[in-house]
Amino acid sequence: RTVQFVRDNFMVGVKYNSLADLNGQALAWCNKVNGKVHATTNEIPFERLKKEGLSPLSREYIIDKINLRRVQKDCLISYAGNQYSVPAEYIGKDVAVVALDSMLAAYYEGKQIALHRISYQRKDMVVNPQHYRRLTLKQTIDAENVLREQDKAIDFPLKPSDLSRYDEALYD
Repeated sequence: RTVQFVRDNFMVGVKYNSLADLNGQALAWCNKVNGKVHATTNEIPFERLKKEGLSPLSREYIIDKINLRRVQKDCLISYAGNQYSVPAEYIGKDVAVVALDSMLAAYYEGKQIALHRISYQRKDMVVNPQHYRRLTLKQTIDAENVLREQDKAIDFPLKPSDLSRYDEALYD
């Protein structure tokens, strides 16, 4: 209803030269409207606001600045023409990307997983080497190797002279 009210009562026929001009006209209109008695509450919004003791938001409202991005195989997400790294364990997952001031944050299930300074260049790649750490660590598997427990285990590479012994061992 608020958007409809502004559209129908302020935006109709308004002319402006710049964004600053439009913002100035909007502020003047808001002051005028909020200084009159409201039809539903029978109170002046500015006076009611004082009674409620509310204060203006001290931070930027970010709901409309959240974007979902899929993490690519190279641990990168794309934002505003640039690429930013996130930890490798999020490859293939959708992460929420929030831009505030000069910082870009990536979140997965409400947890912040990456934070970068926003690059204002184009086609830039902003990476944190720690995000690739999981990919560079040697993987170990805690599974038994049944070949090593047998007497007939083979250590590769074989020499041609070993092939006959290997064949005999297989068929014993």
